[in-house]
Amino acid sequence: MSPASPPMYLRPVADADLPIFFAQQADPMANAMAVFGAARPDDRIAFDAKWARIRINPDLLTRTVVTDGPEGKGTVAGYVAHFPLIGQPAIAYWLGRAFWGRGIASAAVTQFIAGIPTRPLYARVAVSNMASARVLSRAGFHAVGSDQAHAPSLNRMVEEVIFRLDDGPA
Repeated sequence: MSPASPPMYLRPVADADLPIFFAQQADPMANAMAVFGAARPDDRIAFDAKWARIRINPDLLTRTVVTDGPEGKGTVAGYVAHFPLIGQPAIAYWLGRAFWGRGIASAAVTQFIAGIPTRPLYARVAVSNMASARVLSRAGFHAVGSDQAHAPSLNRMVEEVIFRLDDGPA
């Protein structure tokens, strides 16, 4: 973490994180920004089933982003994840709205990808989500193309930008 980075650390996902992730997912404004959120962000049964699959899958690496306090005593801000997407190694992240605009996402993504040796590494962002595109750019990703993907929260196809990281963080 650089001196300008906000106080933040990553740790394995704990059971106690899931209600916080659910509340963050259920935020209508966050869903509108992310576009690729759940079709029914208020469906706790679907949420629990999704996270049960995530947590037992050995091909996925997910870490909780914690901030605003010393390690072990902070506030859960969201999560970062590494997973295969369309046959390519990819990352994604979600931060609760209260943590937007503070540099936490950039710090979390940069720290997270430093521990993933696989390159190239990909990420996809809805063209309307410029804040997420900036986070990826700060971490060293660059736009390499575009595609369309189904956005469950909108129930329609949306344009997305494909980002790739060839080397370590910028």
